[in-house]
Amino acid sequence: MSDKIEEIVDDIVEDAVGDVTSPVSGVSEALGAGASLLSTATHWRARRLRRGVGIELPAYLMVQCSWFMAFGLQMVLFPYLITGRDHLHLGGLELGLANMALSAPSVIFLLIGGVVAERADGRRLLIVLHLLAAVPAFILAVSVSRGELSYPVMIAYGLTIGTVGAFMMPARDSIVNEIVERRMRVGSSVTLQLGVTLATMAQFLAQIAGLILAGYADKMTRMPQWMGGFGIGPIAADKLLLAQGVVLAFGAVFALNLAKGRQVRTGRSGFGAAFGDIAEGFRAVRADGRLWAMTALMFGVGIFVIGAFLVVLPIVNRDVYGFGSDGIRDMFVTFWLGAFVSSVVLSIFRRIKRQGRLLLIAQFLGSSSILAMMWSIPHWAFLAIVFIWGLAAGISIAMSRSIVQDAAPKKKLARVLSIYQLGFMAGAPFGAALMGALVDIFGPQKIAIVPAGGMTLIILWMVFFTPVWNMKGQAWKEHAARK
Repeated sequence: MSDKIEEIVDDIVEDAVGDVTSPVSGVSEALGAGASLLSTATHWRARRLRRGVGIELPAYLMVQCSWFMAFGLQMVLFPYLITGRDHLHLGGLELGLANMALSAPSVIFLLIGGVVAERADGRRLLIVLHLLAAVPAFILAVSVSRGELSYPVMIAYGLTIGTVGAFMMPARDSIVNEIVERRMRVGSSVTLQLGVTLATMAQFLAQIAGLILAGYADKMTRMPQWMGGFGIGPIAADKLLLAQGVVLAFGAVFALNLAKGRQVRTGRSGFGAAFGDIAEGFRAVRADGRLWAMTALMFGVGIFVIGAFLVVLPIVNRDVYGFGSDGIRDMFVTFWLGAFVSSVVLSIFRRIKRQGRLLLIAQFLGSSSILAMMWSIPHWAFLAIVFIWGLAAGISIAMSRSIVQDAAPKKKLARVLSIYQLGFMAGAPFGAALMGALVDIFGPQKIAIVPAGGMTLIILWMVFFTPVWNMKGQAWKEHAARK
């Protein structure tokens, strides 16, 4: 309820007090007291409503931070435990298959996750999923601490956390739309594009924190002399996995501050009806050129970019530069720092006119930068390329999410988001397995032409055969219409 509505209520109450009189002694005073009580109750309810709406976005950002800080820890620890010399010390193919196990459940369960996200109480769903995600991290911590780590244990971890993530993504990503909508009702100037950008910034910051922390696994890292030259670590891998589980559990606590949210009723019921809901979501995506193009783009990103990101970079880190968990940390922190910088810049611009054009240019620059990895370059130059790649990724993630959130029908939002994410997640397992095999055959440097060339072809298709290049942002169109 806005301040303007409160003023209207106050005027009504004052009119009631001023106009009502009674010949019976005391009745006028009683009416005045009743009107005053009504006014007080109205003010109290409005303040309580504003506080509840006001705390939702910060609480949501903390939920986002909880998941992605744990994800940042996992990004280092998962490949480190598989490829590290002090642990399993396996090759690119094994790492690729393990990453396939991590992402494959999303292909199977993501669409069901979108249906569940629409039908369920969003707050309760996030609480349950965060608690479930903490369990495999705790189990893996026990395995490492007892010296019982094995490749099947890592595969089981990947399948479990991947399944939980398949339900988490549409539940978490769709709720930001409702939070921004409720804030706008109480007079906030936060747009959907800004809300998505803030969520993206929280994601990047939390991932960077998780990556930095995980980089201290089993090895001391000494700071540069200009920072004092002190050392941090080593932190045992099992303790970092324990921290990952605790951080995920805290996400359930933050989710308690979210509103229940809308629950969509499609007229269907039962598990079998979920397939009808999914088919309806696919029709919505197919009917909108923007949604269809973004889903296809994400499929290409999953194959060509994520495969290189999850498999090629850790092998380059080990075989070309001779680093362990600290090198993985530096590499991924550099990437996500670049993504954070570009998302901060985007947050300044609440209404971007050509979101699709900016997205495709960023994708092209990021894909082209990978080509420099084909030659032997110093480690600092390698990190500079990773930073440029991160800058492009930050723009791509924020713009693609904004485009889909704008274009999707509100009553089918979670389903559309799950299909959009499916494009990304369906490509990732194939990309991870493909890149893992190519790395073992040709080495980690020569195959840089594969992701760069594949993404360039997809971008050219997007420019000439989809509406993405010429589309205008919804927030910009609404602002222009008001003028």
